[in-house]
Amino acid sequence: MKEKHGNPFAGIAKFLIALGLMMLVAKLDLLRIGDIPEYFTWQMLLIFFGIWSLINLELVSAVILFAIGFWFLMPEMTVQLSETYEKIYWPVVLVLAGVAFMLKPITKKFN
Repeated sequence: MKEKHGNPFAGIAKFLIALGLMMLVAKLDLLRIGDIPEYFTWQMLLIFFGIWSLINLELVSAVILFAIGFWFLMPEMTVQLSETYEKIYWPVVLVLAGVAFMLKPITKKFN
């Protein structure tokens, strides 16, 4: 069993940080999707949990959740990505997931 040390409110703090970042993206329309209700979709939920995983230093799940959410969100964005970008998207995601697996022992030291 894992002993808990440190701030007992760290989980709540991480959740609020992730939620605040997502609300900031929605309010400023940084992804150029449109109005705020259009940001609350299942794709953005995947991206939210990807950010949550990143804050919790769970790099592998962060890369995978963010990549899947962003992939399905791209057609709805007004800024369309080039064909070259679409060709290299999944290979780059696989490379990032591999790097995240390599960094996993390092991030365990911080948990």
